[in-house]
Amino acid sequence: MKILGIGGQGYRDSSAAIVVDGRVVAAVSEERFTRMKHEGGFPHRSVGFCLEAAGLTLDDLDRVAIANNPWLNLRNRLIEWYGEGFLESARFKTYHIFHDELHAAVQYLSEVERLKALSKATVSVVPHFRTHLAEAFHLSPFSDTALLSIDGRGEVSTSSQGVGRDGKIEVFSMEKMPNSIGLLCAAVADFLGFRDEDDEFRIMSISSFGAPRFLPVFRSILKPAPNGSYLLNQEYLDSFEGRAFLSDRFSRELGKGREVGAEVDERHADIATSLQVAVEEVVLHMAEHLHNKTGSNNLCLSGGVAQNWVLGGRLRADGPFQRVHTGFAPGDEGTALGAALHLLSEEQGIKAEPPVDSGLGPAWSVADVSATLDEIGIEGERPEDLIADAAERIAAGHLVGWFEGALEFGPRALGHRSIFLDPTNSASKERLVARVKPRSRYHPFGIVIAEEDLDRYFVDSRPDPQMASHRRVKEEMREALYPVLHTDGTARVQTVSADASGSVAALLRAVGAKIGHPVLLNTSLNVPGKPLALSPRDAVGTFFTSGLDDIFIEGVRLSKPGGR
Repeated sequence: MKILGIGGQGYRDSSAAIVVDGRVVAAVSEERFTRMKHEGGFPHRSVGFCLEAAGLTLDDLDRVAIANNPWLNLRNRLIEWYGEGFLESARFKTYHIFHDELHAAVQYLSEVERLKALSKATVSVVPHFRTHLAEAFHLSPFSDTALLSIDGRGEVSTSSQGVGRDGKIEVFSMEKMPNSIGLLCAAVADFLGFRDEDDEFRIMSISSFGAPRFLPVFRSILKPAPNGSYLLNQEYLDSFEGRAFLSDRFSRELGKGREVGAEVDERHADIATSLQVAVEEVVLHMAEHLHNKTGSNNLCLSGGVAQNWVLGGRLRADGPFQRVHTGFAPGDEGTALGAALHLLSEEQGIKAEPPVDSGLGPAWSVADVSATLDEIGIEGERPEDLIADAAERIAAGHLVGWFEGALEFGPRALGHRSIFLDPTNSASKERLVARVKPRSRYHPFGIVIAEEDLDRYFVDSRPDPQMASHRRVKEEMREALYPVLHTDGTARVQTVSADASGSVAALLRAVGAKIGHPVLLNTSLNVPGKPLALSPRDAVGTFFTSGLDDIFIEGVRLSKPGGR
């Protein structure tokens, strides 16, 4: 069966994925093509790439799965009210000329209608929460696992629990608006002056700097409930059109909010820490219930809140499950893949073959790179020993871009579109912050390490290839890893297995031979405000508009005069 998945929230994080006969062939977010982070609308370019990658046309598809498409409900209402021809009528088109706020919704709906007309495939809508559960289950190595999704909102759902077993997913429970952990985190982020996209994740970063002195207040806001549920005290919250806002009571008890751009002081850090701990307590409560109900020692975590790596670390350290898996696309862009995988599970009762890694997007050959450089009018070098050359530069303190293989799907750069440097070198890390990735001291970078070296550096040696958690660094290794160490003695970690695709495992060994520590600081190959580099041209642009010293694009090296 050939299934195309279309995901995102319609207005943001649009994406597409394709699954053929139980195998994930391709997946990509629309933002990678448009170069606008969190791009919404219908993912034309992503759909085109996925079909091309699978060698298919629209006529070849059996099913199209659309994740979280509230506009289909609007379509049904309009047709019920005005008849089948209304969407094509002059009355409809004229009306929406004067209602620009609905333009994006109408355009998305129109494209879905066009897709239905052009394709012979059956088009289905998959509920948002089910796409998250399916993405987590099918991308995991587990055949029997508990499933937990924690989100802001999708349609009306905010979190859900279930089990994946024998290729099928059974849903036990679902929380609904306004009972949302994700929206609580977003509202507190706004209160703390972080109002840009993704800024709710600043909460987890700041939490290592504070003390939970406001925990009693947050325990009265977010409370465990029977059967693994939770309740939000609505006296502290207001909600409007799917967003949550803190009420006056919150300010009376915790003080005035932080102005955007102001210094983060001790009170702000303590508020963030208190919220983080309260969220962890409730999620551990949910996990305990789920563990008892399923009897499984495995957990798959999904939804936007699953991107909270501090929570991921707490679940792995203190939760009841022996193994915790977070997929490489737990947020809304992953719903395209989840929607397709949901239909696979529902209709065929099978679990997909998990892809080797998150490299499911476009890839370029060395010939493509050479052609791009020729068009731009610059020359690159191709080192005889790529790994040795890159390791020598990293050991010398260089900031090195790394472009290899297929573009990654999901929010993390995991070795295909990365910036690498020596994480034991404080000067290199400071240059990274000053010249490439400006960020506050409370927003840490992650590191990548081979699985076999985990036990040397960390208390917890269980692998995490998705960089979805942090863990405690052993006392004797904290001085070496000080540049990437959080104030609480932890670090964000991505692990690489010996048989992983790409050259990162070999690069780790080569760097280790030179600096004595087989570890790399890993951050995404982009500049602030832009998505991961899609193409060689994007990579070259990132190189020349940032403070990178070198970049390796499919083994072709560009270096700036003087190196540093």
